[in-house]
Amino acid sequence: WGGAGSSGPGAVAAWRPAYRHDRTTAQGAAMNRKKTTRPTDFRAWTPDFDEWPERWMGMEEDLDYGRRLLPYFADFLQAILDEGLSRRTFALHRDNLWLLGGSIISRVNLFEEYADDPLEKLTRCVGGGGILPDHFDQMSESELDEFARTCRRVERYLKNNPPGARRPTPQDPA
Repeated sequence: WGGAGSSGPGAVAAWRPAYRHDRTTAQGAAMNRKKTTRPTDFRAWTPDFDEWPERWMGMEEDLDYGRRLLPYFADFLQAILDEGLSRRTFALHRDNLWLLGGSIISRVNLFEEYADDPLEKLTRCVGGGGILPDHFDQMSESELDEFARTCRRVERYLKNNPPGARRPTPQDPA
């Protein structure tokens, strides 16, 4: 480089803007943090949720089965939103849940298991760390680990929150 202001071959002159806000200080971080309100309904961070069964569908029969899975997924997504997880962590579980739903529908379709209870199928599929998702061979090891973590979390949720025993939400009157 060796241009004007350098002190020798290969030297790079230090450049600093006239005004540099230090984002590493607590005051700087607080000034840069946007004031946002946290949504109270998981659909704010999952606007296409009701369309999931159509996206999983391979055949017409898949649509009804997918719709019967949605209430369990909705309860889980609302619960993790209510826990106060970061948007990034919520999105990770949401995306893995979408992948889980598609994988369940693929298996139901392949083995023609439309008569199986969706809750029982979901419980079996998340047990022991979960099933391998469709196209698992195209996923990295860390993506597979994240998927397994989501399955374990869903398994714990189903065990601790049996259907019919709905948890109170912030929207419920006191």
